[in-house]
Amino acid sequence: MSSWPQALFEQHPAFRLLHPLLGQFRAIPTHADWDQLPSPARSPSGAPIRFVDPDSITAYYELAIYQHGTVATRLNWHDTFNALIWHRFPRLKIALNQLHQRQISQASAPNIRGPVRDAATLFDECGFILPYSQPALLELLQQHRWEALFLTERAAWGQTIAAYSFGHANFENLLAPFVGLTGKCWPIAVAADFFSWPLDTQLSWLDGELAAAVDADQLQTPRQLPPLPYLGIPGWYIQQDTAFYQNTAYFRPKRQTIPSKV
Repeated sequence: MSSWPQALFEQHPAFRLLHPLLGQFRAIPTHADWDQLPSPARSPSGAPIRFVDPDSITAYYELAIYQHGTVATRLNWHDTFNALIWHRFPRLKIALNQLHQRQISQASAPNIRGPVRDAATLFDECGFILPYSQPALLELLQQHRWEALFLTERAAWGQTIAAYSFGHANFENLLAPFVGLTGKCWPIAVAADFFSWPLDTQLSWLDGELAAAVDADQLQTPRQLPPLPYLGIPGWYIQQDTAFYQNTAYFRPKRQTIPSKV
């Protein structure tokens, strides 16, 4: 998709958190366009975060951000959504960059990875922030009771549970969605009145809380991030009848643990 899908941005609930920024463009932003906006944050070195031509960067991706504040940004949807998320969750983005740096400093080379960096990358690419105020809803998620979570508890979405995409790949996928799209989520317990807060207040609070969690090294492995077949979220896909939620090829049941023999 090369044209600017304004109707989709206005109508699909997932893009609501990006509205303040999306409204400023009518085409994929250039590097000059990004420079017209205030920098969303400062890198650990103190440099303002800027979105630049990848050819202008010689350092490893995460190190360029950490040392110089330069985010390699191609003129495509994937990197456009990444830059937009930097503007919506700047503290969490910085925290993940610092996490990468801590891991890189302990490795023999920047491209040496492990479960911590894998988890950080997975969350950065296809992660969802999942605030909830009713533990029973989290239990439905953890047990893969998708029909109950998305259909039976349909009215709970936006009232006692919500999903905010942090992963920029999710937004790109929603430009042309297909059954099978699944992200990874970070559930976070919130007070009951959280969902009555203005959206900007919700996002700012989540940004700070998850940034603090990442700074405290609470993200250790991809296994911490439960799967979320996000086309099941009420209003996120055109077909959401009972038959849709009973498609176990997409809404996969929880694997049964086979007891080990003594």
